[in-house]
Amino acid sequence: MSIFTAAEVEMGTNGTIDYGSRDTIFSHVSIDTRTLKGGDLFFAIRGPNQDGHRFIPDALTKGALGVVAEQDYRFPGEFPGNRVLIRVQHTHEALKDLAVWDRRRWHGTLVAITGSMGKTTTKEFAAHILGSGFRVYRTPGNYNNLFGLPLALFGLTPDSDIGIFEMGMSAPGEIAEMCRIASPEVGIITNIAPVHLEFFKSVEDIARAKGELAEALPSNGTLIYNADDPLVMEIAGRFSGAKISFGLSESADIRADRIQIMGLNKTKFRLSCGGSVRDGEIPAAGAHYVMNVLPAIALGIRLSLPLDRMMDTFATLQQASMRGQILTFKPGFTVIDDSYNSNPKALMKMIEVLSGMPSFSRRILVAGEMLELGTGSKVLHSDCGRFAAEHGVDIVIGVRGAAEEVVRGAIASGLPLSHSRFYADADAVAETLAKELHSGDLVLVKGSRGVHLEKIIQRLRAEFEVLDS
Repeated sequence: MSIFTAAEVEMGTNGTIDYGSRDTIFSHVSIDTRTLKGGDLFFAIRGPNQDGHRFIPDALTKGALGVVAEQDYRFPGEFPGNRVLIRVQHTHEALKDLAVWDRRRWHGTLVAITGSMGKTTTKEFAAHILGSGFRVYRTPGNYNNLFGLPLALFGLTPDSDIGIFEMGMSAPGEIAEMCRIASPEVGIITNIAPVHLEFFKSVEDIARAKGELAEALPSNGTLIYNADDPLVMEIAGRFSGAKISFGLSESADIRADRIQIMGLNKTKFRLSCGGSVRDGEIPAAGAHYVMNVLPAIALGIRLSLPLDRMMDTFATLQQASMRGQILTFKPGFTVIDDSYNSNPKALMKMIEVLSGMPSFSRRILVAGEMLELGTGSKVLHSDCGRFAAEHGVDIVIGVRGAAEEVVRGAIASGLPLSHSRFYADADAVAETLAKELHSGDLVLVKGSRGVHLEKIIQRLRAEFEVLDS
């Protein structure tokens, strides 16, 4: 973790120390008193729902050695003499400025990943694979926005050779601003899909926003991109620097073919890379996981890692929490926990995995509402229901809001009414599944984060023993 003196924070934020010693050392940076630790520097961020200045006394009580506040802030009473108060014009801008300052004193290779799907899994796979030759730091959790990214950057240390950071967005300009802060040398674009359509007029507009990553790369930077995605190809076509493509198409520099899903924890494929051909195997089910491995291989090639060394790491790859984890419960049913997030394209890919698994008596889809899809939400949900019915899913359960259209779409494509259900919330589904699941069932749980389908997983874990995860 980055360690700052008060003097360095004053310099990095263009602020002014009002109280306290310039020699005070802060062990970490925090914007949330719920996770703040003793020795931290607390930035009082004014957000859409809360004003962090309200929590400054609480931060000091919990052990913060200093706070960064805006010019008009007045502490209630006498400011503690052994603490530091730094005043700035705007605390969020100051947080970003300090991250820029800190980034400039780190001299490793910074990699930024964006795309509509697979960012986190690609990040985790890349960190694992590159760990065979480098000391790798990666974005913790979901710190992939304009509040989280600066905090994630503070995690870089002189010992880190590589830093891998996610960049999400919900508006034009956000990725460009994150790139200004992080200064990536390598950019990875996984794909473009119809997500966040509540905030964008079209998928093409989403592509332009994602393309800000390529536009921000330096002239000696490298773009790693999906050769199977036409919109990503357009972005790559405008990039004049070094490029490495990945995908299933014959034109890809790093290519996979002969993909075979052998089970819930095994997918085989053939990897072609720079004239070399290898047989590969990963402990996950689905071509989309192979697609998450390929940019990691491309990144390793960019950094001169031997291909065989990278492939030796495949056997110990792991999915991130709530992103396709396989849970086998003692009564004999199995759950694919993909509850972290969802969009139509990702849901269809997981339905293909669900329907393609042999040796299960029932295949059950629990599809939570997919948020931020805009005016096309009903049709997109209905299409997923039709897709599930057409691929032989036995039971379709919709959870909350527009997910009712998933159920209607499945019924319209021939799924019996008795095999189709809709619930208003995740708690009701959890109650039902805990009573009705039995040996031989395979359940896919997938929905947008705001639907809280993790409650289903939590209930099943509380009720039944997990044998394998």
